[in-house]
Amino acid sequence: LNELVEYTEFQRYFFELAAVYLGLEEYDLIHTQDVISTACINRVRSQNTPLVATLHGSVAQEISHQLQSIHKSTTSYMAKKYYDELEQLGATSSDLSIVANHWLETTLVEEFTVPQSQLRVLHYGFDTEEFIKQKSLPTLMERPKDKKVILFAGRLVNLKGVHYLIQALAKLKDVRQDWVCWIVGDGEMKTELKLLTKSLKLDEYVYFLGSRDDVPAILTKTNIYVQPSLIENQPLSLIEAQLSGKPSIVSNVGGLPEMVEHNVTGLIVEPEDVYGLFSGLNRILSDNVLAKNLGE
Repeated sequence: LNELVEYTEFQRYFFELAAVYLGLEEYDLIHTQDVISTACINRVRSQNTPLVATLHGSVAQEISHQLQSIHKSTTSYMAKKYYDELEQLGATSSDLSIVANHWLETTLVEEFTVPQSQLRVLHYGFDTEEFIKQKSLPTLMERPKDKKVILFAGRLVNLKGVHYLIQALAKLKDVRQDWVCWIVGDGEMKTELKLLTKSLKLDEYVYFLGSRDDVPAILTKTNIYVQPSLIENQPLSLIEAQLSGKPSIVSNVGGLPEMVEHNVTGLIVEPEDVYGLFSGLNRILSDNVLAKNLGE
């Protein structure tokens, strides 16, 4: 009765059939990366083969948000129940489930009744030496003269909250014009976000750079990093900004408050808070000492 559930069910069983053809009995260890693949592999693996899952966020929470917006229908309640059960099943189907932060650990235990003993918190590792090498590579992007650069890097989808950032930038333009914003990434909302930018007369302030492989080098040209997500786990783009010594403004969601300490390593604002984003941006742009201290 729900097209999203029907689609997921088809993909699940197709995935299981494909996995069987891989000859799973030949593997010493299987490591899955989300609750759906974990539930699938558990059904078709040999019980003698250990299965470890690393869960990169809550599928059920993301779907729940989408059911209120892009997938809204009269049967949304059925889909929510389906994905809630799938979250619980996937998180408990492995011999051990790894999560990147205490937010996801708490979410799985309290909302989806996953036993605490099932979970281990292991923050993401990061190859800092490689990142430093990438920072030193040339990039064609240059900071405009007498302007500071605000950066967002990520998928251009509803859950990243870029539309709230653009609205905040419209307020920022009303009080100061000493900045530009570079938006790195691609996604289904790109056209919509460009139209929003145009309607708010931000064409000369907001630039869509598309997908890039020189983000570390681009970061050397920027002044502020913004992550206005509505749901977030532990984004590598924020880690890169922090390694580059950039002050960050992030939403108070998911694992972000575990990565940024408010007024110490960055600023935390509430999700969907246009005025909060505007105030944070204006505050950092106005105070070079604060920007330097947060970045360092």
